[in-house]
Amino acid sequence: MRKTLTTTGAALSLTLLLAGCSGGTGVDTVELAGDPAEGTAPSVTFETPMNVEEASAKVLREGEGAELEEGDTLLLQAALYKGSDASSIGETYSRGAGQVLKLEEGLKETIPEMYEELVDAKEGAIIAYSSPETSGAAGDESTSVEVYEVVRKIPTEIEGEMQDAPKGLPEVTENEQGVPVVAEPEGKAPKKLVSEYLIEGDGEEVAEGDTVIANYVGVKWSGGEPFDSSYEAGTPAAFALDQVIEGWKNGLVGKKEGSRVMLSVPVAQAYGTEKDLGEDSSYPAGDLIFVVDILAAEDTPEPPAEPEATTSPSASPSASPTGE
Repeated sequence: MRKTLTTTGAALSLTLLLAGCSGGTGVDTVELAGDPAEGTAPSVTFETPMNVEEASAKVLREGEGAELEEGDTLLLQAALYKGSDASSIGETYSRGAGQVLKLEEGLKETIPEMYEELVDAKEGAIIAYSSPETSGAAGDESTSVEVYEVVRKIPTEIEGEMQDAPKGLPEVTENEQGVPVVAEPEGKAPKKLVSEYLIEGDGEEVAEGDTVIANYVGVKWSGGEPFDSSYEAGTPAAFALDQVIEGWKNGLVGKKEGSRVMLSVPVAQAYGTEKDLGEDSSYPAGDLIFVVDILAAEDTPEPPAEPEATTSPSASPSASPTGE
């Protein structure tokens, strides 16, 4: 499961990635009131309460980047608004990671309204979507409004000839689908973190705290049992480096976009021992091995600043009627 890479909460779950329904209109009144900024979702206005009878989508802002095509994998940022008063229910902008979505037949069949808008769009487009399926979000019986920004297209494959695994680490090959396959490890795991290129790309270097979009496989050093793979989910994972295990955080910083990297992660930089995790934990214990394809990296926004504490005049000694 993808969430096993994160050490804090799971990604925001929005209806577009889960369900859909038939076409129609219903978001005509939604307007973009303010563009998104770093770490901040766009502001929108619409007539309330929103109660649509059919699913519909509307382009709020045309994109100016590369044209989107069927089969593309997209990085999206998303925001969800109450249909009763247009207030925010949740968003991905402040968390950095966003959502990864593939423009494929499954989306076309389940949510044709969004699919049709996306395949005609460009990078940078902002699209609103609403459906009867979104009624009841956050206890609001009206129909919520979802807003998606197409950040960029994401490459899905790493190009280049794969090098041999570092000395002392198991062999890595590919299956017919191009998915990395890690042979069963032999001997003792390295005591220190190992991070080496199997394929070195030529993109930008991953910076500390970046949001990384990647495909990966993970296996246990002891026995070589696979425990996690983004390939099984069908789309790459997006995660901020300040929300993952230390082995990922330390092992991916400085590596280039377009690279395949092999990580040997000692238990101290992974999830912990069986004793640490407990019997009911779903996380893998012990030393781990990952093969990570770094497809892209994005700046992660700074978390919103905490409001400064203020003292009201009535609480100030000088404002007291008695001066006490």
